[in-house]
Amino acid sequence: MQLDLYRVFYVTAMEKNFSKAAKKLYITQPSVSHAIKQLEESLGIQLFVRTSKGVTLTQEGETLFRYISPALGLIDTAEQKISELKNLKKWSCFNWW
Repeated sequence: MQLDLYRVFYVTAMEKNFSKAAKKLYITQPSVSHAIKQLEESLGIQLFVRTSKGVTLTQEGETLFRYISPALGLIDTAEQKISELKNLKKWSCFNWW
């Protein structure tokens, strides 16, 4: 799913490092590399400049990051709200008095 690739891209851009992104996403570093490569091939652009110290966004990568950041932020907020609602519903079952 493309959304998964964008999430990997987003976290990698935030962490500026494939290994740190992998830890944060609970996946392997080769999985991060593969996802970024897939997204780059799909879009036909290079998203990161790779260095021995990590990665930096290309101009195209910066543009993509600016557009997807709000969307992924909203998705994260929605997931948090759903979790809160589930917890509220779970605890309201115990309030029978």
